[in-house]
Amino acid sequence: MSLTPLALMKEGSRGIVASIAGGRGAHRNLEDLGIVAGKEIRVIRNSGGAVLVAVNGTRLVVGRGLAMKVMVDAEQKN
Repeated sequence: MSLTPLALMKEGSRGIVASIAGGRGAHRNLEDLGIVAGKEIRVIRNSGGAVLVAVNGTRLVVGRGLAMKVMVDAEQKN
């Protein structure tokens, strides 16, 4: 398993949220957005700032700092 910070994932890639680094505030903010361990996440746009993702069929914008705390088990294309 290779974990990648959400902020470093390429557009169009997807994976499963494996863990969230940071304190209670980061966990609470991400949980409020529906980004929790075990959820599938897809990167729609990542141009070096905030990251536009899809979770549970909803599009969300996650700030770069917060996105660096989300560790994703990214699907590898063979």
